[in-house]
Amino acid sequence: MSKSAGLSWIDEAFPIPSQRSLNKSVRDIIAKEPKHSTVFRNIGKYILSLRGAEEPPSKKRKVGDGKNGVKEEVKVEDVALGKGSVVITVKEISFSVPARKKFTLLLTNSSMSAVNAATGAVEFGVPWSEIQYVACLPVPDKAARQWNFCVFPKGAEGLGDGSSDALVFTIPDGAPKTATGDGMGAGHDTSTYKSLLIAVFDSLLDKGTKVLGPDEKVFYSAVPQSHRKGEKAFHVKAHVGSKEGYLFFLKSGIMWAFKKPLIYFSFAAIESVSYTSITKRTLNLSIHVAEERGDAEFEFSMIDQEEYAGIDTYIKGNRLNDASMAEARRAKKHNVNGKEEEDGEDTGNLQKALEELEDEEEEDYVPGGDKDDDEDELGSELENVNPDVPRAKRARR
Repeated sequence: MSKSAGLSWIDEAFPIPSQRSLNKSVRDIIAKEPKHSTVFRNIGKYILSLRGAEEPPSKKRKVGDGKNGVKEEVKVEDVALGKGSVVITVKEISFSVPARKKFTLLLTNSSMSAVNAATGAVEFGVPWSEIQYVACLPVPDKAARQWNFCVFPKGAEGLGDGSSDALVFTIPDGAPKTATGDGMGAGHDTSTYKSLLIAVFDSLLDKGTKVLGPDEKVFYSAVPQSHRKGEKAFHVKAHVGSKEGYLFFLKSGIMWAFKKPLIYFSFAAIESVSYTSITKRTLNLSIHVAEERGDAEFEFSMIDQEEYAGIDTYIKGNRLNDASMAEARRAKKHNVNGKEEEDGEDTGNLQKALEELEDEEEEDYVPGGDKDDDEDELGSELENVNPDVPRAKRARR
């Protein structure tokens, strides 16, 4: 029996990601003091027996069709990463979070895992029942088209103090030459890695959870792609402090990617959205998270002014600028695309700020003035950006 197989009970008793820290501690102690293995194994068995006694019938979830069309049932707490019926295996997949390395992507009827190709050991992963959000997004600014899968376990949305990380792996745009398994012949679209993995994920995720993706009917960037002329982009470049990343405005939430920590703001988690630090060229976007999700404010800076119209339409269309609608968003999580509000005489807080800024510049204008005023203004905005995230809640005016 291999070492990893002999310790598989640890993942059952202390499942990842919910008990990641305890799981690691037990493994470290056993590695240093193997004589304690029996004691910890007995503790693990006792924990599993308690869970079994407390388990309600609803804790069993149905997964894909088993043999003869009969649904297989898997207990949530009995899920061990990498165990169960293999649906699909994809070799040479590049992960960037939580580890930057190539792994074999293993999808079973109970979990998704990253497997070390050299040792066959599961490095990390998550049961399907523990996954809250998944998105498949185009990788920006790449000559060769690629896609990033972003997997958010429960508690890993980046809004609070959760210890779990999101998982991010990259797939090329092409035929799935390194994919094998029964899932290849299950009626899924096998024309590309993207189509195959979206279909397999959708079939294995818990009911109500589907892979999110960009949609030009929802949002697309106003900034042209220099390397793909005529093709729409779906990302908005922004900064958190000195760290550059991308905002994606999706059907049911806003995502910040692709570096740690990834953040997913579901509509239900958002209290309000506003604009700050507005200049002629850039603006900052502040997302205030609801009290039960941490009551924090996240600020994304140096967003190109060209993106304002699309972002503002998205925000108003989903009424994210209206804090009074926060409870309604939490009560109706699935009906997230509200009708866009009529602007009327109200041109929005950003437009008003821009008009005031222009009026001030006209009043202060001196013929022959310093031509570097714009650069100085931009520099001052950069100096005022707070690199910490989340920020302390600001006093309302």
